[in-house]
Amino acid sequence: MVAQQAPNLPPDSQEPAARKPKEPTQKDRDAAEKTYLAGAKELQNGRFPQAEKLFAQAIERNPQRSEYVQALLLAREHHVTDLLHEAAKERSTNPAAADALVAQARSLDAANPAVVQHASPVDLHPIRTERLATSIVLLHNASRHSYHQRGNISVLAEAVARDYGLHVVFDPDMPTKDYRMDVDDANFTEAMQVLGLVSDTMYVPLDEHTMLLAEETPQNRLRYERMVEEAYFFPGYAADQLKDFVSIAQTILRMEKVSVDAAQNAIVVRGPADLTDAAERIFSDLMAGQSDVVFDVKVYAVDHARTRNLGVVLPSSFTAYNLATEAQNIISANSSLVEQLIANGIIPSGTSNVAIAAYLVFVAGVSGSTALTNTFFVFGGGSTTTGVTTANAPSINLALSTSDARTLEDVQLRAGNMQNAVFKAGTRYPIQTSLYSDIASSTSGATSVNGVSLSSLLSQYLGSSSLSNSSVIPQVQYEDLGITLTVNPKIQWTGDITTHLEVKISALAGSSLNGIPILASRLFSSDLTVHDGDTVMMVSQTTSTETAAVTGMPGLSEIPGFQSTTNKNGSKSTGELVLLVTPHIARRAHTSAKGPYIPLQSRPETD
Repeated sequence: MVAQQAPNLPPDSQEPAARKPKEPTQKDRDAAEKTYLAGAKELQNGRFPQAEKLFAQAIERNPQRSEYVQALLLAREHHVTDLLHEAAKERSTNPAAADALVAQARSLDAANPAVVQHASPVDLHPIRTERLATSIVLLHNASRHSYHQRGNISVLAEAVARDYGLHVVFDPDMPTKDYRMDVDDANFTEAMQVLGLVSDTMYVPLDEHTMLLAEETPQNRLRYERMVEEAYFFPGYAADQLKDFVSIAQTILRMEKVSVDAAQNAIVVRGPADLTDAAERIFSDLMAGQSDVVFDVKVYAVDHARTRNLGVVLPSSFTAYNLATEAQNIISANSSLVEQLIANGIIPSGTSNVAIAAYLVFVAGVSGSTALTNTFFVFGGGSTTTGVTTANAPSINLALSTSDARTLEDVQLRAGNMQNAVFKAGTRYPIQTSLYSDIASSTSGATSVNGVSLSSLLSQYLGSSSLSNSSVIPQVQYEDLGITLTVNPKIQWTGDITTHLEVKISALAGSSLNGIPILASRLFSSDLTVHDGDTVMMVSQTTSTETAAVTGMPGLSEIPGFQSTTNKNGSKSTGELVLLVTPHIARRAHTSAKGPYIPLQSRPETD
């Protein structure tokens, strides 16, 4: 087989996928890198549009570098976020400018989740409807006419139908009475409404060009009014939430045939076309998107401890002794040493006993006399010389100890309008609450069933390892340690945000009771009303402890000028909790105080 050679195609006819991208030159690479660095500098300074342009130029010169594409996407995301933040600031004062900023962000990245959440309520389609049975629509003309005449109901009805290009037929039981009709410049709907009010009649379409006129009674409504069946789909809603919409259809619109399809998250109604259309408009308005609030919460926990020990500690007890007797006891206990010192001439002969004892204690370092070493002062003379000793020597205290502990929790929490949102950060600590004894392991050795020990039966069916475990089973309960933040925002019509805020901080206290750790908790609960974008600060002093101890001599420390002889030992510790809360309305469902105006036809009351 001979292979056929493919014909030479001109360059323009080649497949686009077969073309290789143009290899950038070294000059293009250098220029792209320089442009990329300039864009990174603009991005760092917060000038996002300029950064986008520079990154796009870098990609154009060197499309092979994926870093340039990532930088462009990052700059665009920052640009979109910056536009949305500016829109949130302008929302309360200049809604038109806010909408323009959101539209600009949507033009940059319409698929961005933050942009989608800022869609206006009119652009949202929260429910999907499906009409299972259609109604007939009269094809009347759009002319306007005036009527000022009196006559039989058939004459008036035929005149109105003829003027608007329709035909009319009458119910056989229609009463023949004369009525007066006065209306100026009315369209078809307005003319038929006036005719129905003056004659107490109703009309229903038979086809596109013919209508039936009958007396307005509940029986005629059941006989002639065309019913339609429509399904409304609510994705993401549970069956119990759909019951609220069922209640609206039954209570407000008085629609009797309403059912819930929980598997499809849908509501199916059957009734007149105007009521089903009204139900759709009401449901769409209620489902036009829920408002969302973002809370920027900063929690500061400040603990301060200060301990100070200042002053002079004087002796608290004194002991008097005879100096001659104490000196003789020291010499008698060291007689051989005294003889050697006298023989060597170190101690001259004729030295008094007090001097010899002082030499032995303070020079020779002889131990055994704490009274002499701790002598405070001496008084008297001769054999009655008395020394006064103290248990402790005077001391001067100059001590200061201080400590500061600051913790910060920066939390950003998003919550739906009138919905609870909980944020937890920390750990779950196991705490043993009780102990249970394993009856099998503690009694199986002494218990038998039909002559067979219980331990052998348990090991046969449960395995031998089950009996080797500890006979004590602990019961453990896990406690949340850390910070727990709970909010429940409510957006008011004025633009203010009312929320119930709870902040709980739990930690181990460092001590235990009967082996169970003691928890130290701080709970802050408050109701706040804050304008969108404003910051409220709350300060709470959670702990305050102060202790003081004074050491001195009675009487002396109370004399003016002798307070320095008093030692003061004091400590003070405080704990404060500071919260900064800034709410932002990230998504507003409604900007008006009322929903759509839905006119409904008057219907007779059923018995």
